[in-house]
Amino acid sequence: MLYTTKRISPVRPEDSHALPGMESADEDRAAAAAIAQGEALTAAMQQPGRNINSKAGKMERDSPLFYGTGENPTLF
Repeated sequence: MLYTTKRISPVRPEDSHALPGMESADEDRAAAAAIAQGEALTAAMQQPGRNINSKAGKMERDSPLFYGTGENPTLF
């Protein structure tokens, strides 16, 4: 994936100690790391979540907010 946005670097090429032709290597490495981290986070977000049915059922059974509702209205 190529990005065509112009990056402004605070370090001028003549101030850098990089080899000729490698002036943008640090920026390219940081961009590649950001892309890789974004892909890893996206993959983690796409994993299925935990099943919360038992916790929701316990909350509904034990909470006074739900008193007199559901299949067992005389639960408390």
